[in-house]
Amino acid sequence: MNTKRRVLAILGAFIAIVAVDFMTHDVLLSDFYNAHPTWWLPPAVMQARMPFMFASQMVLAILLTVIYAKGYESKKKEGIGQGVRFGVLMGVLLHLPKQLMLYFVYPYPVSVLIVWGLGGLLQTVLAGAAIGAIYKKKD
Repeated sequence: MNTKRRVLAILGAFIAIVAVDFMTHDVLLSDFYNAHPTWWLPPAVMQARMPFMFASQMVLAILLTVIYAKGYESKKKEGIGQGVRFGVLMGVLLHLPKQLMLYFVYPYPVSVLIVWGLGGLLQTVLAGAAIGAIYKKKD
């Protein structure tokens, strides 16, 4: 196990996840969120809970990196390509079923669910790319 590379891969994945979250929620969907304030917690409450958001993003980065390392295929071409493939598979696993369940349970517009799903997929693809670019079993 290459601890240094694993830690760097976790940090790279975390940065990708946080960046996509910001773009998805604070840029693309902010007008929608502001137009439906009763659907969300008050901003002060969300701000107070922000450490939990960062904790969830870090847990995702750690788990993605650990799973990637366990399934690392050193015989295949390593690097970003392997990471992107991993990110696509993880993104579909994590986000497609969730978006379908959200559509069934909540009154959110389909367009918002699509943006959430695509944002989540982009998160895992970019996180996978970062992990693939950084992680190696040995230096």
